[in-house]
Order: sequence, then C-alpha cells, then structure tokens
Amino acid sequence: MDGAELARGAVVVAFDGSPAAEPAVSWAAAAAASRGADLVVVTTTWWPAALDPAAGMVRLVPESCADEVVARATAGLPPLDVFGHFADGAGELLVCAAELDAALIVVAAGPGVPVRGLVRGAGRPLAFAGEPEPGAPVVFELDSRHLRPADLALAFGFARSAGVGLHVLQTTTAWWRLTTARPPAADLAAFAVAELGDWLVSYPDVPVTYELTTAPRARTLTRRAHTAPLLLVGARGRPRR
Repeated sequence: MDGAELARGAVVVAFDGSPAAEPAVSWAAAAAASRGADLVVVTTTWWPAALDPAAGMVRLVPESCADEVVARATAGLPPLDVFGHFADGAGELLVCAAELDAALIVVAAGPGVPVRGLVRGAGRPLAFAGEPEPGAPVVFELDSRHLRPADLALAFGFARSAGVGLHVLQTTTAWWRLTTARPPAADLAAFAVAELGDWLVSYPDVPVTYELTTAPRARTLTRRAHTAPLLLVGARGRPRR
C-alpha cells in the first residue's frame, strides 16, 4: 500500500496570511510534488458567517505575500506547476476545490477558520496545519468505521516525509448517533487494528499511536486542528472517481 492509490487531482491550499499559513503551503507543496499534481494557492479571507461569501469586499491578504511564501515552500522541490486563485470565504474555497476535483485541501488552522463548516462541506480529504512543533506526530482522524485507503496513504505519506510519527484519532459520535447504541470501544479498536495492519508493514519507519475518543466530533477536530502540526480529516460520502 502506498501513495499510488491517491487521486491525481490538484492540491488546493488556502493562504490567509496567518502564522500557520506558511506551514500549510509547505505541506501542500510537498504533497503536490510527491505525486506530480498541480498546486493551487487560493488567497482567502475568512469573513464572519454573515458575510460569507462577501464578493467585492477589500482583500486583506496581498497577492505578493502569497507569492513570497510559495517561493520559499517550493524551493528545493521537483518542478511544480503553481496556480493562483482568490476566494472570499469558505464557500468559495470549497467551490474552487470541487471545480478542480481536488485530491486534497490544505488549510492553516488560524484564528477565524471555520473548521466545522469546512469539515462538513469539503467532500474530499482536508488537512489543517497548526503550529509547528518539532517531533510532534501527524494526526489522522479515523471516523468510526469509515476509512478510505487513499486517505490513510495521505496520512502515512505526510508522516514519512516529515520524519515524524502518525497518531490515529478514532472518533465515534458521527457513526453511533444513527444506531440504537454506541459500538463497543473494543469493536472500534479492533477495526482500527485490522485496518492498520498492512500499513504498519508498508511503513515500518513511521511510529503509530492510537487514541479513541467519545467526545463530540466537531469540538474534538476543532481543538486538534489548532494543536497538531497537521490534522488530516478523510473524505466522507461517496468515493471520488
């Protein structure tokens, strides 16, 4: 199992000028370069929900700022086709990603980022870049028993390229609310172990830790998005073609 299973669509990264924006672009550039995909840098302003979308409003992030960050992020990488775009808020960002049939969206987990709305509306793998912390693992959300090999390939690939471990965070509430009872923790853990088995063999250099939480999913992901160097949330719904 490896990254060859990944979709070949573009990697879309939202650049909002926050402190975490440059790490987000670096993660996205590395992901695009590793699979020969285009990098689309979307200069974004996170307007309050009442103003999103806010077409025609003053752009708060100058294009030149994004250009400088992209130049630093792509230095030393294989040749990469980079394109620029503007989006006023989360809605336009998701529309842009959908039109490009993006394989991945990367977002800086800065102030004002609508984590819940992005997770709910992305429809494709979504990565949040938080504050860089040397040696901290990449966090991958395993949504109960919903798992796509391509998403796990992304997670292991990110961890390996950064030379860090992978922390698998299994959430539960999105699944058991639709049933009469929450699945036993032992059953969920057994599912995770069974799914991870072959990946541990394929990525022996990536140490893996595991955590099961019963806390509300949206609150858990919002907190982890701001504390992990990278949080990867897999796609939900029907598989992409």
